[in-house]
Amino acid sequence: MAQIHPDFYTIQHLHQPATEGELILLDFLQKNLNMEFEIYYHPFINGDRPNIVILKKGCGAIIISVNDWDLTDYAINDDLDWWNNSTSTKVQSPFSQINYYKENLVSLHISTFLEKKMNKWYYSNIIYTLVYFHKMSQDNIEKFIHENISKEDNKNKFLKDIKYIQYWGYDSLTLQNLEEYFSKIRIEQPSFLFDEDIYNNFKRYLKPPFHQLEEGINIKYTKAQAELIRSESRPRRKIKGIAGSGKTLVLAKRAVNAYLRTNSEILILTFNLSLKNYIRDKINDVRESYPWEKFYITNYHQFIKSEANNYNLPIKGLKSYTDINFFEPVKNHIKKYKAIFIDEVQDYQTEWLEIITKYFLYEDSEFVVFGDEKQNIYRRPLDENKEPIIKTIAGNWNKSLNASKRFTSEIGKLAMKFQHHFLENKYTIDNMVVLDNPMLDFEQRNIKYANIGAKASTERIFNIYKGTCKKYCLNPADITILSGTADILREIEYSIRTQLKENTTTTFETKEEYDKSELETKSKNNFEERINTIRRYRRNHFSIKTGTVKLSSIHSFKGWESHTVFLIIEPHKSDSIQDFESVELIYTAITRAQVNLFILNMGNEKYDSFFNDNIQN
Repeated sequence: MAQIHPDFYTIQHLHQPATEGELILLDFLQKNLNMEFEIYYHPFINGDRPNIVILKKGCGAIIISVNDWDLTDYAINDDLDWWNNSTSTKVQSPFSQINYYKENLVSLHISTFLEKKMNKWYYSNIIYTLVYFHKMSQDNIEKFIHENISKEDNKNKFLKDIKYIQYWGYDSLTLQNLEEYFSKIRIEQPSFLFDEDIYNNFKRYLKPPFHQLEEGINIKYTKAQAELIRSESRPRRKIKGIAGSGKTLVLAKRAVNAYLRTNSEILILTFNLSLKNYIRDKINDVRESYPWEKFYITNYHQFIKSEANNYNLPIKGLKSYTDINFFEPVKNHIKKYKAIFIDEVQDYQTEWLEIITKYFLYEDSEFVVFGDEKQNIYRRPLDENKEPIIKTIAGNWNKSLNASKRFTSEIGKLAMKFQHHFLENKYTIDNMVVLDNPMLDFEQRNIKYANIGAKASTERIFNIYKGTCKKYCLNPADITILSGTADILREIEYSIRTQLKENTTTTFETKEEYDKSELETKSKNNFEERINTIRRYRRNHFSIKTGTVKLSSIHSFKGWESHTVFLIIEPHKSDSIQDFESVELIYTAITRAQVNLFILNMGNEKYDSFFNDNIQN
């Protein structure tokens, strides 16, 4: 018999009981598969919740969706959209849902998978998909498809879209069908593609580890932090903190305390996808015992996409993310949380917060947001006090986090001068206190500035970087290079890899990936989609603990910190839709540096006189 996680007894006594179809299929699979197969029921794959995943080491994986729809209640229109006839609402098809699960495993969740797929397209063939319609026979499924898709072109397109998805009815659960399916997909034959690395990455998501108390570290919280880390039932708090004041430190400890208080899953949301790993690192530092599966950390857009897919709701463009009634059709089925924490709340639209509290938060539960309006890089509207608008939380902001240990006093002073010069008319200026940080006491400290002109080549920037590293004996593991966009960084990253023969960590595509995508895609939309897929993947797996130089857009590095920062300020582009050198963005970049800050200005006159006056080279 196959291994099943969790065991049948646990599955039958879960808070949310398994459906009849799930239990029948699990029983069938366990009895007919041998011990080499691992069956995972409702694994939580960072937001995605497929019904069943089957794993066979060295061979491959199968994602299974169990569907209890009576297809006679549904229809498919000429655009191949699925509709629920009884509610007259558009729904996501079971085939689209399972494709989303697979694409996220390949292009987002599983480390190294996307690179392997880009080099060898057939890598995605080691993950198979199956939809089980528990209330329909195999013949009735076929009948539904052919009766609802009459146009030959549509039928061909639909069959092409589901070509690699197996679908079964309730009468398909026979040993013969199972053996024929396994023979077709060759799941029982060893595959060099499904190597130890990919298998272990699968297991990390399907069966997360338990964090032991000894894995944490002793953290000395300030008085202000100690007052904010206590988890409480029913509070709604908004906490403001300056850069480096320990907002994420407080969030991490309070989130762990919330788990210890409620013994339930904790939801932590950010705006920046790459920041999830920084929060995870901070939670890992907390000296307590807890299961990692109890912490769901992601960014807002990924959260909404995953939840929509889990409940078969189609995303209709950007408007779906701000539609405060989007989840209304499934409101009685949504999984809710007893504690939700939001970092970078200054980047959130007010509608997002309404959606979170309306559909995902239990009444009288803990809801705490953290922010700093000086890092308002998306220029969200502020209230009359020049503070972020948080309609879902009444009262004043807690402003006790005004002391920073992140950076040296020199960087702190520069940040405060920048606030007074550029931000005084837009925001309330911080009363910043820079605390002594013993870890920085014996460090060589450098703040340097140069205006290299708008026509400076990436080769010149690379040579300045190389010369600076040599002059100040900088370790690549301590360095982060930041800029408003990836265009310049991509060329510099290429030079670091090819000329210095050093590995890198980035939040964007390599030059080779960019050029290859241009050659292989047939349209601008396809090209942008591929580049965005690579960037989502890189941000999702970004970490500063790689021992290599890091390169990132300022947007994707917001919330992180780095020993040494090279900041490239790009020329002002009046025709650009987005402002990639706004004062909020430059302030955010400056406050990422802990010890060394090297600023290269590509002829942006807005900042030249300020940095010349305030940095002694």
